[in-house]
Amino acid sequence: MAELELRDVRKTYRSRGRPAVDAVRGLDLALGTGELLGLLGPSGCGKSTTLRMIAGLETVTGGDILVDGESLVGRPAQRRNIGVAFENYALYPPLTVAENLGFGLKARRKAARGDVDRKVEDIAERVGLTDILDARPAGLSSGQKQRVSLARALIREPDVLLLDEPLSHLDAAQRDTTRRELKRIQRDLGHTTILVTHDQEEALSLADRIAVMKDGVIQQLGTPYEIYDSPANVFVADFVGEPPINLLTGVVTADGHARLSDAVRIALPVPVAEGREVVVGIRPEDLRLTGDEGLPARVVAHEPLLESGIATLALEGVEHPLVVVTDPEVRLAHDDQVHVAVGLTHVFDAETGDTLR
Repeated sequence: MAELELRDVRKTYRSRGRPAVDAVRGLDLALGTGELLGLLGPSGCGKSTTLRMIAGLETVTGGDILVDGESLVGRPAQRRNIGVAFENYALYPPLTVAENLGFGLKARRKAARGDVDRKVEDIAERVGLTDILDARPAGLSSGQKQRVSLARALIREPDVLLLDEPLSHLDAAQRDTTRRELKRIQRDLGHTTILVTHDQEEALSLADRIAVMKDGVIQQLGTPYEIYDSPANVFVADFVGEPPINLLTGVVTADGHARLSDAVRIALPVPVAEGREVVVGIRPEDLRLTGDEGLPARVVAHEPLLESGIATLALEGVEHPLVVVTDPEVRLAHDDQVHVAVGLTHVFDAETGDTLR
């Protein structure tokens, strides 16, 4: 367990005859002891590159990486006490689960044989692998392979634990179960952890804080509630949330509304200069179908999902549809006429995408 700090960390890829590619651009992060940080973003945003630089698998173009105040830059991977659980498991097929777990300790001569066996038994009990220690990877389920990969990273008692898309190969049921196990294990052992994922549900449910990345830059850093309730810009608002947030473009009127069309106006929660073009963000759960009050709309589609429903509505003169989460008992048909009450709204500058507060 240790503190981890990244100071202005950069990674640029250069190849002859091609423009340089800035994969990570001036990343600043600080993790407290035992904290779990989620690095969340789309493919190619730089999150896995960041993980590999911390692990020592990629060189750092600029900046510094420190564990408990000591720089890791220039130190080879084998001399960093970093545990990594990869997306593809990277297990050794000829070895049993027990041999996979103990392989790294034996290779680094970090413990006597008896101590290795004791450590294997201990971590297997913690992660729920005791019954399959004699099995080989080919006979394991995806969930079991993922737990073996995690246990192998944990057995070395790392200062920092790095998890690269740890649940991506699991089906929905396995993902839910493994996610709960992962959170329990991380809390019990208290490892300072970075979780790399493109899955917002993983990040929101597991992380103490989340860093949302795009094009090698952190767009917002905060708790899951801060990221969801107070997005810093349109990208964060759109990337986090399911169903996605409604983003509607309008022009601010003299009385503090956004005019989306001649027939549709929405009151803004903050003062904005008249004539300014804005994007109004409304999460589907912050909209409510009413009897005859609110915005008039026409039903385009309705998906009853038992626990709730998702209605897609058309507003007069507005190009983009409006998505609303409905109560489970609601029944709607195509072309039904409804009214929608607007709750919490977010306002973004149409040109920069930044939140207006």
